[in-house]
Amino acid sequence: MEYMTVKDAAQRWNVTERLVQRLCAEGRVDGAVKFGRSWSIPVSARKPDDSRRADSAPQAAMPRPRRVPGSHANLMPLMNTPFASGTCAEFVDSLAPGPRRDIAQAEFYYFSGRLQEAVAAATRYLVSEDFDTRLSACLICAYANLPLGHIDRAKDALEAARGAIAAASEGAPQLRAAEAFIAQAASVLLHLPAPEGLPHAQDVLPPGLRAFA
Repeated sequence: MEYMTVKDAAQRWNVTERLVQRLCAEGRVDGAVKFGRSWSIPVSARKPDDSRRADSAPQAAMPRPRRVPGSHANLMPLMNTPFASGTCAEFVDSLAPGPRRDIAQAEFYYFSGRLQEAVAAATRYLVSEDFDTRLSACLICAYANLPLGHIDRAKDALEAARGAIAAASEGAPQLRAAEAFIAQAASVLLHLPAPEGLPHAQDVLPPGLRAFA
């Protein structure tokens, strides 16, 4: 599948880049994939209807729309979903019981400094059949185990994350950027030699992100 940048989509749809970012964050662009703070958008994606043009009679305040589960919706769901400041715990509790909620809970533990609880919550998903869930668990366990002094466990988790992405990237070339990032992160954090054969950032990143590589 071919992808375009937010800038490309904005020019094609004759809208602002900010609106394209918002539409992607709200899950209204089919197949959009988030990379850092930007998005990769399928070239075939259609421009969503602008809800701002709809008639809007005065109504009671409505909650802020949340991201609709779509492509990679289970990958680090807490980090990849917008919610109002100060409502992190409430957002996690609002998720339906299951792996997505458990991973979000593990993220919440990690960012709250409750590292042992983060590891405990994520460990059982290290062998999940769902790619997003397994990768999220690997990343959480890797970074939570480092400050706990469990270097071997952190190394194993990072290697598992890289292996999962390497296998998935055969059918999704855009994941090669994530594979390279995780490999380089492991090299820096664990003081290991950089693996050979990693793709160059210019070859795998969308144009809008290449300047930051």
